[in-house]
Amino acid sequence: MKKIAFFDLEGTLTEGSSWNHIKIKFGAKELSDEYDLLYEEGKVGFEEWRRQLSSIWAKNKVTKQQFIDMFKDFKLKLGAKELISGLKDKGFKIIIITGAPDVFAELVAEELGIDETYSANEFVFKDGFFQDIKTHEEYRRGQGKVHFIRKIIDEKNANKEDCIAIGGDDINDYWMMKELNSFAVKPHLERIKEVVDHEVDELIDVLETV
Repeated sequence: MKKIAFFDLEGTLTEGSSWNHIKIKFGAKELSDEYDLLYEEGKVGFEEWRRQLSSIWAKNKVTKQQFIDMFKDFKLKLGAKELISGLKDKGFKIIIITGAPDVFAELVAEELGIDETYSANEFVFKDGFFQDIKTHEEYRRGQGKVHFIRKIIDEKNANKEDCIAIGGDDINDYWMMKELNSFAVKPHLERIKEVVDHEVDELIDVLETV
């Protein structure tokens, strides 16, 4: 039977926030911070946030190579490589599901030997220049990752009971943690603690249970 390990990306496999890095680097931090707050307060929708952010990067003619060069500086979490390798040895297919930009997810996947990545936010380029952000309609705060998980499990004819989820650093992982046999490294959010099946001290500790 096929086994799949679904990973969150930022805060789970990597340190920091790719969004924060590129917003600061490419001239969108002030506007994005403003819209982040308005979004949290429910005063603007996700689509408006995406449109405003995209317009700045398109206007500034940011290239795909500039994004790649910026993202290359990522730092992996302790034990990330060893955990991925160990899960593969146990027969797991490794899949990342993230709200981070697809350009970033693909770089991390190449470094770690991840089988597949599913990003809610795909960067669109034309002739090497940034044009827009394509956001999957199914991915919104809440059950967005679960939509991907259920779809992937069905497409790959996998058994839900043979799949696991690793994440839990952010509330966006809540439904993913609840959906599958789940692992989180020292979770600090009470809602995550309520639903996660295994709290571990280090990423590598996951291998002791699966």
